[in-house]
Amino acid sequence: MFDKKKICRIIFATLGAAYVGLSIVARMSKGDSVYTDDPGEKNPLEGKRVTFVSCESEKKNADGARGHLVALEEAKYSLHTYEKIVKRSLDKILSFGGLILLSPLMGAIAIAIKIEDPGPALFTQKRVGQNKRYFKLHKFRSMRMDTPHDIPTHMLAKPGRYITKVGSFIRAHSLDELPQIWDIFIGNMSVIGPRPALWNQDLLMAERDKYDANNVKPGLTGWAQINGRDGLEIPEKARLDGQYTQGLNSGGVEAFRMDARCFFGSLHVFGKDDSVIEGGTGESEHERSARISLPDENTSPSRPKYILITGAGSCIGESVKAYLEASCNQYKHLFKDDQGEEKAAYVMKTKDTLGWDPVPGNFAGFDVVFNVAGIAHIKETDENRHLYYEVNRDLVVKIAKAAKEAGVRQLILMSSMSVYGLTTGHITKQTEPTPNTAYGYSKLEADEQIKMLEDSSFKVAYLRPPMVYWKGCKGNYQALRAFALKSPIFPDYKNKRSMIYIGNLCEFVKRILDREVGGLFFPQNSEYVRTSEMVRLVAETNGKHIAIIPFFNPLIKILHLDILKKVFGNLTYEHTDTVSKYSFEESIRISEEK
Repeated sequence: MFDKKKICRIIFATLGAAYVGLSIVARMSKGDSVYTDDPGEKNPLEGKRVTFVSCESEKKNADGARGHLVALEEAKYSLHTYEKIVKRSLDKILSFGGLILLSPLMGAIAIAIKIEDPGPALFTQKRVGQNKRYFKLHKFRSMRMDTPHDIPTHMLAKPGRYITKVGSFIRAHSLDELPQIWDIFIGNMSVIGPRPALWNQDLLMAERDKYDANNVKPGLTGWAQINGRDGLEIPEKARLDGQYTQGLNSGGVEAFRMDARCFFGSLHVFGKDDSVIEGGTGESEHERSARISLPDENTSPSRPKYILITGAGSCIGESVKAYLEASCNQYKHLFKDDQGEEKAAYVMKTKDTLGWDPVPGNFAGFDVVFNVAGIAHIKETDENRHLYYEVNRDLVVKIAKAAKEAGVRQLILMSSMSVYGLTTGHITKQTEPTPNTAYGYSKLEADEQIKMLEDSSFKVAYLRPPMVYWKGCKGNYQALRAFALKSPIFPDYKNKRSMIYIGNLCEFVKRILDREVGGLFFPQNSEYVRTSEMVRLVAETNGKHIAIIPFFNPLIKILHLDILKKVFGNLTYEHTDTVSKYSFEESIRISEEK
């Protein structure tokens, strides 16, 4: 039997939310919202092609660069039939339908915003539209009313303190952008197109002009959004926007196909969009870079890389070196010297750091330093604790300083999950590190000191992988492997752990090199690993049978032993920076091959 009262309450609540949602639309048409800046002024660079001129004496803009735009010439762009008629008609139909169908959701969001922090549910931002024309972009308010109004959001020292709980949720699920459906309906935006730049994102606008991407109408989502979004470096984002512009200029079926790919490729973000990094929210350069994640896709180098691997004899260092050397053949056709001879994409040298005092001269001619020097996998005692700090911190900081002074463009650091000091739990890029060993402390202190060296010419990538495994590795994998080959049974305990196969880690390092990015990264397999499944696959690959049974599960739950937490506890990273080149099952079979 249906509960008629419950159904009636749901219907009335939906109608009430719809009424509020439609009221929100009406207010947008009248301009009833919180204004963060004045979008009514005319852009002096409207309709002009521009270039960015660096000037260190000027303030940083929203892209973190110092300088200004200079007009070059009139921008020339003519609308194609598809863009004028088909695309605009689709925009009107979809936006009108969206305003009606999503009005209950928009109303519910508006009510939630007002309940938590009374005040207007909407705010506007001055954004750059087609041909660099300023327009008023609408969003749901996600920050408190007491946020300083005389300081732009991107200039706030700690914008996170002003974000409301509702605001945090709608940002994570991209629901704060729903009011932009109105901007689409009135013609300021399109459903698909490059995301509208902030009025002071000068570097992004200049890069987009290289591809005529400023000449098309900005969109709610676009090609760059489904290929990395805010995690992309500005040149890469502009290049992808240029690819979209080129596809749109093709007209007809090709243009429609490009729009369709962008539309359907964007639907997942309403579940949870981990690629969102608010442009100009006032985070420091390192705080913003810490939230960058790499899309799980193949990359290729844009130029030959001269790489110094600091730390001779490291299994990870040697594995990465071999992996990159093996991949050089596929890029031979890309790079040639003045005589037309093919050049290697990756040229590598390994440096033994034992007793080494690094100076800038050691790094001359290198583009990248990949540091794997460090102390790990030895029993920590009072007598040897100082070695962790001398090697994992002091030596690594010296390497970073000397490398930067020598003109090295990128430093890749092998950090560790140990900086979080956890045996169980879920770690995100906002999780506060709380190390509990000298190894973890030394790694974290090195990372924090090197942060101070970062700038646009010296990018640092901090890799904090979970357990790295392969047949010859040290650590927990060997203990599990030995158990799998000797024991007839193993508990069927349902847990999740982040891990990474050495082949996937090598591929991730390659992507970091190819994209020339910095930031905090959690390289991991695309699947969380269940310990019992790992043991089963190891045994099976070696021709052994092991029974996976649930008999011991109650005992595992009751006993709070560290060893059991390490084996059966849940310890996961947020699912960013995943690599799927080798599946989990494939990685075990490769590791266990005779």
